[in-house]
Amino acid sequence: MSAEKKELKASTGVQGLDKMLKGGLIPGRPYVLSGSVGSGRTTLAVQFLQQGVRQGERALLVAIDEPPAEIRENVRYLGWDVGKIRILDVHPTAKAYSRRVAMVEIAAQRAVGSLREAKDDAKTEALKQASPDLSVQSLQLMLKQEFQETRYSRVVIDSLTTLKRLSGDADISMGMMSLLRFLSESNMTCLLVTDVPDITSVEPEIFISRGEIRLHRLMTGTKIERCVTIEKMRGSSHDTVPRPMTIAKEGVQVKAGKKVPKAALTMLQGIPGSLR
Repeated sequence: MSAEKKELKASTGVQGLDKMLKGGLIPGRPYVLSGSVGSGRTTLAVQFLQQGVRQGERALLVAIDEPPAEIRENVRYLGWDVGKIRILDVHPTAKAYSRRVAMVEIAAQRAVGSLREAKDDAKTEALKQASPDLSVQSLQLMLKQEFQETRYSRVVIDSLTTLKRLSGDADISMGMMSLLRFLSESNMTCLLVTDVPDITSVEPEIFISRGEIRLHRLMTGTKIERCVTIEKMRGSSHDTVPRPMTIAKEGVQVKAGKKVPKAALTMLQGIPGSLR
């Protein structure tokens, strides 16, 4: 641990996960947070931002999958004060902007507010429609402008999967490589939420990111088992053993000193790309 002083790591807000990461994440780098629907990715992502707020850091949530009001309601039961987490709602709203408006002008019109300020009317019909308003390139321009105005320590993009589906970019791989490079050079600790990568395709975010934390939701018989694995972590030693995970009133909890049940481990071993 001599080269990895704990105080130099960025806590994820989950004590057990920090133990798996030997103190936390190396600050100023982008990381992938992958998992299936319902695995707890957004909860963990907000927990990561909330930890930054507790430490006096500025935190930004880039919302693509869910409207701000819905995210607020989903984490309200945890008892978190999310008012200091800034949120950038970038989901395309084709009715609000002219298609002839330049991307950088669209970025200037995007509203950034606190998660506490999110209102129910944020749910619009645009959330159900794909629009050329949002692309990997336009998101990068929005973030560039936002970072010029405010210096953040922690950023979450939720999610890259939806961003790629909505994007009209001809070469999505080049766009993603540019975005990841930009995030790396911005020197902010970033969590990039995404679906579990398809091992038959090349996902640039997996290769370019500095690490991948994967959340698993497994059905073993009639019981749901949750666990977390560290698929990779560049420049830092880490726990390579799957560890049990739960989602409680306090948020995501990881039992770093325990092993997953045998049935769940057997399922993990049978999933392509897991435990590699």
